[in-house]
Amino acid sequence: MVVAGSMSLATVAQEPLRDFFQAGEANAEILTKAYLKPYGEMLGTSLNAGWYNSAKVHALGGFDITFSVMNSVAPSSAQTFDVNALELNNFRVQGAANEDVVLTPTVAGEMEQSLRPELQPNTTGGEYAAFTMPDGSGNDKLPLPMLQAAVGLPFHTEVMARVVPKIKFGDAGEVSVLGFGLKHSLKDYIPFVKRVPFLQLSLLAGYTSFNSTTDIPGTQQVEVTNGELDISSGAFTSRVLVGANFPVIALYTGVGYGSTNSDFSVNGQYDVASFPETFTDPFTLSYKTTGIDFNAGVRLRLGFLALHADYTVGDYSVLTAGVGINIR
Repeated sequence: MVVAGSMSLATVAQEPLRDFFQAGEANAEILTKAYLKPYGEMLGTSLNAGWYNSAKVHALGGFDITFSVMNSVAPSSAQTFDVNALELNNFRVQGAANEDVVLTPTVAGEMEQSLRPELQPNTTGGEYAAFTMPDGSGNDKLPLPMLQAAVGLPFHTEVMARVVPKIKFGDAGEVSVLGFGLKHSLKDYIPFVKRVPFLQLSLLAGYTSFNSTTDIPGTQQVEVTNGELDISSGAFTSRVLVGANFPVIALYTGVGYGSTNSDFSVNGQYDVASFPETFTDPFTLSYKTTGIDFNAGVRLRLGFLALHADYTVGDYSVLTAGVGINIR
């Protein structure tokens, strides 16, 4: 269910990784972290979305099985970065002064080749090679499909689960997901809310773990042995949910705290044609986000079938839509 997101991350990361190693291991880490930053942060943001489509808690034995797609969007500020501000070792941007702002696309951006900067080593005839900064994917969105189930427990509590066992998806590599959440009704604790039948108030907490492994092939310039990109992401969210449930339509909103941590590990051996040394398991890139999230949405219920859509406001906005079977 999450193979689409994994394939996007894996495909766009391969070519830049190979190019960046021509600047040496330390510079490759700096360049790769700046280039992949939007997707590194968008992955965790998407994992924190899609946990609910109603503020109401399932009655005892009630359940739902829901398929959703969480589509995070990178703002314009995340589609480029200033390569001249990275202070690369023994490298400079051709034709630029130290104080100049030189923009190049991130993985979420796009730029014509003639406009992308060229990086040149400060010394000639050495082991470093000049190269043009790679283009982005031109896609500022990261869709993440997810299958989720929930069941009502005693004491006005609901438990939710997201489980995808480790599965190999061809060239996309291996993907696995494990997530659990709890939702507890607060309706009975507040007299005003308790007296209004359609009003709903609840508290939710959820954690999702995402892992994938993808091969990194080599080129003529960079020979790769056992190259892999390992992605490990964890996302936690806690929210207060408020909603109004009517026979056909339900309105819901949630506000709370979210945190994400995504690690992109570049493993294997990398031999650059001009370098005398081999880069082995060169680096791990870490991306962390924290902050307050707010979303609002609507659900339509047609018998056992439920359709929902909501929008999350944050540094990376998320549009979620889905369909499910819902039995209260």
